[in-house]
Amino acid sequence: MGDISSTLLSHYGLYGVKATKERGYFVCKTEHDFFKLHKTTERHQAIWLQYELLNKLEEQNFPRTDKILISTHGTPFVQLGRETYIMSRYIKGREPDLNCPQDVTQLVETLARFHLSARGIELNKYPTTALPLTETFAKNSAFLTKTSRQASKNSRLSDFDVMFIKNIPRYIEYGLQSVELLAQTDYNMLYAQALAEGHICHNELKEENLPILDEVCYMTNWGEATVDAQITDFVSFLRRYARRSNRQIPLKKLLETYDNVCPLPKMGAEIIFAQLVHPWQFMKIVQQYYSKKRGWTPIAIMSRMVDVLEEQVGYDTYINA
Repeated sequence: MGDISSTLLSHYGLYGVKATKERGYFVCKTEHDFFKLHKTTERHQAIWLQYELLNKLEEQNFPRTDKILISTHGTPFVQLGRETYIMSRYIKGREPDLNCPQDVTQLVETLARFHLSARGIELNKYPTTALPLTETFAKNSAFLTKTSRQASKNSRLSDFDVMFIKNIPRYIEYGLQSVELLAQTDYNMLYAQALAEGHICHNELKEENLPILDEVCYMTNWGEATVDAQITDFVSFLRRYARRSNRQIPLKKLLETYDNVCPLPKMGAEIIFAQLVHPWQFMKIVQQYYSKKRGWTPIAIMSRMVDVLEEQVGYDTYINA
């Protein structure tokens, strides 16, 4: 997206508006607000569903989103030739600091409020429904076991192979443990309820998608939203916090903060622990390395593996405290 024309802005009824180029998008300053204009490859149906979701969240008293605008054509996008553009509210906030307890507490409270608002939302043919964790955990454990056998048979081992073979027994155990722990909970009932009642998860809870503006936390970028048990969304944030912070806030305190806003299910703590035990990060790196489409460099992927292995002791201590 190299340039922007007044013609494109006119499709949103904007004339004489200044547009400033940022990284991969344009920021349009109007007399009322700031808006973000960017090109997308998403299907029109998916854009419509995001538009409906954000509107319904606002109706449910959760206005902290990058709401999508309707064009003069009555659509939440503009189609120019083969290119599709979206105009949305621009939240010019700072990224939260995961080492700041106040920021983390606000993020957890915001996520809990979102989960309360994102229930009972009837979106016909929502683009994706997440697989149940029982199925995902079983597949991941089988993959690690199979890959371990295959790697051990190689006569010419790379440095990554050696590191993988040395550490794989521990991560196979983590995988099997998570399967066993989850089976002892009522997760399946919770997942079925989420599908029946239309519970939505954000699924991309990175710092850049949780900007803080005027001491208020917002949620942006909804392209990965799915129907799923919302406790999975919460755990993805907990896992990120445990991996990317100094872990000042005890896990039990984070669960209490969430529960005070959005009550956890009966066996919520047990389901959360089962998910935290599962070797997600190790799985991602191993899958990337041994896949046929290798989008990595040896130095980069070795560095990522070393990071995961080095942080494991601290991570385990934190979630078991």
